[in-house]
Amino acid sequence: MLKKGLIQVYTGSSEQINFAPFGLAVRASGHEFRTLITCFAPHELMDGAIRASSYLDTMFIEHSDIDKAPDAFQKARQAALAGDYDIVVLNNILPLINQGVIDLEHILSLMEDRPDNVELVLSGSNAPQDIIEKADLVTEMVVSGTEETVSENKGAIEVITGNGKGKTTYCLGKAVLKSCMETRSSIVQFIKSPKAYGEVKAIGKLPNLEIISMGEGFLDLDSTGPKKRHTDAAGRAWEECLREVFSLKYGLIVLDEIDIAIHYGLINPEKVRDMLLLKPKDLHLLLSGRNAHSNVMAAATTVIEMKEIKHPFKKGIKARKGIEF
Repeated sequence: MLKKGLIQVYTGSSEQINFAPFGLAVRASGHEFRTLITCFAPHELMDGAIRASSYLDTMFIEHSDIDKAPDAFQKARQAALAGDYDIVVLNNILPLINQGVIDLEHILSLMEDRPDNVELVLSGSNAPQDIIEKADLVTEMVVSGTEETVSENKGAIEVITGNGKGKTTYCLGKAVLKSCMETRSSIVQFIKSPKAYGEVKAIGKLPNLEIISMGEGFLDLDSTGPKKRHTDAAGRAWEECLREVFSLKYGLIVLDEIDIAIHYGLINPEKVRDMLLLKPKDLHLLLSGRNAHSNVMAAATTVIEMKEIKHPFKKGIKARKGIEF
């Protein structure tokens, strides 16, 4: 059970789905937190979400047609108020509020009345200002590039950057859903060290997905930059990345926090750009982390910026097991 649940909002002007709530649910599952995800609009990886829930016994998926959306909301609302789940995700509900399908006052009431230990996550385009004001965390997803290419071409390159929350969980969510639709996938973590993070525990229960954490954890910086152990670890991670990219074994690979490794000089951006240009044409790559290099973004099919609107860390709320790690 969470000691303190917050209200998270993932929004933006794009209608492209944000997979961060799914990644959050997977991470939470690794720590045995129960998550209910009610999906209020279909998406191309819905079958993957349903299959993922069959492997993760603490993740539950519900989906609703628009004509049944009010009933689906009431069911999720009751589950949240009863404390039946640690996390309740109302996926893509925000457009329905703007369309008048779901009453804004009912959402605001739920935000106000939910138990203190229940995390509430709202996602979708164009969040109403009243919801933003009541939320603890708000991330705006800004999409640049050809969104159709990302959804239709499995060989796309996505760079997920920005100072907002949701970069790693976006990649994690997409990788899990794709792998559960029989796309062999891999996640290489460039900064995180080999520890029993929530996503590592959960991925061990899933088919077609591997994760390897090759970093040394939080970057120790001195007057000359990162310490040598980080440079050495990043070098090993890069070699592993190249082996996986050109092995022809995978349909999707996540290079988690590689943008940070590049930013601090641990990896050469030109080498990364060359790899992106030479990768197998059917391989889908996701590169995450703050401060993405301009040359890397130039080689991408799509750049997704997670913009920080509100962040609980600024209120002194520390990272929480099952949510942030």
